[in-house]
Amino acid sequence: MKKIFAVVLAMVLVLLAVSAFAVSGPAKYELTPFKFEHHKNGIGLGNCPVYSAPYSDAYRAANGKASCATNSYVDIGGYDNGWLMVRYETNNGSWRVGYIPPQYARNVKTPMTPHFQYIRQVANEWISVSDNNLARNDRSSVIGTLEPGDVYYVLAYYDYYDYSQYYIEFEVNGQPARGFIPMC
Repeated sequence: MKKIFAVVLAMVLVLLAVSAFAVSGPAKYELTPFKFEHHKNGIGLGNCPVYSAPYSDAYRAANGKASCATNSYVDIGGYDNGWLMVRYETNNGSWRVGYIPPQYARNVKTPMTPHFQYIRQVANEWISVSDNNLARNDRSSVIGTLEPGDVYYVLAYYDYYDYSQYYIEFEVNGQPARGFIPMC
């Protein structure tokens, strides 16, 4: 009887651990963090289009017109697939993370290189995805919503003053996109 109880208890603990992973996603230690390098005076590329992911068919915020002026303050996260990852201030004073296409960013020198993983996850609740990694509740920065059952991929994590977030890849209207969701 004690052996059966021990086996049942072990199975329950395993199921709880598996369900906890499904709810909270991958553990922070399984992911590579990434950072941004500050460029107070910009990187001197003029006004560049910005996409939410490093692909020419990726979602583009601001009704498909997202761009950044790179001659002033901009942060760089490094190159991913030849595209330059940037964080910049928008016209409304919030921040956006996105990618400048290779033809605009060829000569930018940076030691930063994000190392992303693709850990498949399935949303079990409604989750707002933001392109602003600096503000928790900036509703103007929501670029999409994951519905229960939607598949997304956790790429990395980002910490900002104890505000930990997953950086994910998902789809917005059939287009690839990247953004931030809170870590549970």
